[in-house]
Amino acid sequence: MLLWCVSTFLILSFSFPDTPIKDLEIDNCGTIWLLPVSDPGVIRLDSLGNRQSFETGYAGLPSGLAVSPSGRWVVCFQNPGILLEYDEDDILIDEVSMQSVGDVLLPGLRIWAVDTARGNVVYPGGEIIARNCAGSFSRLCRGPSGSGMVSGSEGVFIVEPGELPVRIAGSGSACYSSRGILILDSGVLCVYQGDTLSTDIPYSSISASPDGEIVVLWGGETPLVLE
Repeated sequence: MLLWCVSTFLILSFSFPDTPIKDLEIDNCGTIWLLPVSDPGVIRLDSLGNRQSFETGYAGLPSGLAVSPSGRWVVCFQNPGILLEYDEDDILIDEVSMQSVGDVLLPGLRIWAVDTARGNVVYPGGEIIARNCAGSFSRLCRGPSGSGMVSGSEGVFIVEPGELPVRIAGSGSACYSSRGILILDSGVLCVYQGDTLSTDIPYSSISASPDGEIVVLWGGETPLVLE
């Protein structure tokens, strides 16, 4: 077993709010974006300790969040069934209706979304990207060259438009990183088709920055940020 060591990954210090997290994303600048479980707003944190809250104005609780490399971002609400798209200056540029929307992703110009009612990954208009690979608690993450990945209790799948989803694990949370695809499942963190990095991890979810250099373990104790 190859242990996750501080000599390779520098532990960064962020001031996280004391609240359970629904979703977590990292942008190109290393800013961490959070969706609290019980708050309709979006929280942004940087490594200098700065914290910014953004209120969407919707009474419902968000179900998913996505940030693009260019700074666009999307937050979605399963109830009332809507996706809100913002530009890099936090100006609302589009509202899209979609029932049963779980998580969202911005791998390119078009939004991807989880259709929790049918178990598919779709474009918000209904066009199917991948069938039978997602559920109510599945999360999407960005991959290289316009691909994506969906992970959750149904398994971990690599997704590319026009191709059948490729299942690479039976369960767990996954993301792309500079080490390859990281999979966190039942307290064990490993590289897909590679080494086990660590065990007895008290987290259930994992996220990474677009370049794969910053990895965050979350879903349990206070999130742990590794670089």
